[in-house]
Amino acid sequence: MSVKITFKDGHRDEELRYQDGDGREYRYVIGENGTLSIFGKEEGGRLVRNQQPDIVYGPAAWYSVEGDVRTKADEPVSRAYSA
Repeated sequence: MSVKITFKDGHRDEELRYQDGDGREYRYVIGENGTLSIFGKEEGGRLVRNQQPDIVYGPAAWYSVEGDVRTKADEPVSRAYSA
């Protein structure tokens, strides 16, 4: 699923989509301070644990968001090593 953002600006009725496809998938995270971060990854791949978002919107910029939330399933698989 793509990520769709609706903005708060009363002067425009705009939506922005980060569309999955062409080998990319998008996830979002809502921060404790209300920021909205968008992350892109290779289709079927994983996000790096400390990966920086592709873009961040401040809490006053956006109204609603739909799509796939970033989850632990998007993070790298932990590996156990034995000596």
